[in-house]
Amino acid sequence: MTGEEIDTHNITVDEEENSVAIRVNPRLYKTHFIMNAAHDLTETAGYQHTDIVIDGDPDTTIVVKFIPREKKTRKELLNIAYQFNSLLIALTTTR
Repeated sequence: MTGEEIDTHNITVDEEENSVAIRVNPRLYKTHFIMNAAHDLTETAGYQHTDIVIDGDPDTTIVVKFIPREKKTRKELLNIAYQFNSLLIALTTTR
């Protein structure tokens, strides 16, 4: 499976704004896991120069938006989203 074949229906990349937004189902992932995954990504995964915006309805959809301070390619922005999703799963299954 190539990157183009991966289903990214919960990821929105805005290359012009240099951001990536991930929609997360709060019925699957508790809010504190979502916040911890976002924090861990920026603190330990090499994205220290990335701003985070978390918004949404805690009953339906939480949107986590990463805005790197340095210009990133579409592939790099998608990588941020993939790493966030991986961290979210890891945190949920280990805590």
